Amino acid sequence: MSYQSQSQLNDDVWFQARSRSAAIEQAEIFKDDQRASFVSLARSILRGESDKLLAFTRINSGSPGISDKVDTGDGNIDQSLVTDGDLLSLTQANYPAVAVLYFNEDGTPIEG
Repeated sequence: MSYQSQSQLNDDVWFQARSRSAAIEQAEIFKDDQRASFVSLARSILRGESDKLLAFTRINSGSPGISDKVDTGDGNIDQSLVTDGDLLSLTQANYPAVAVLYFNEDGTPIEG
């Protein structure tokens, strides 16, 4: 894994947009979930709260194997090497992690 490629991916405007789109698409599903923290996260994403959306980009770009996948070997990255399927899987897998960063189990915001 290259921290440089991870950082470049996190800063890539197209990867940010794609991660945001995947999070919004999944929020449409999780807004009706039985887990209150997931519902609260979904609602905040659908409201466009950028801190939660940016969390997906940060965590997605640091997920195992992703920075290696985009590394072109010349100090650059190609974010398009992360497929939509990859992003969907990453977003689904990282949804619980983002939910616990911002919301208690009962769906109330974590203060701090």
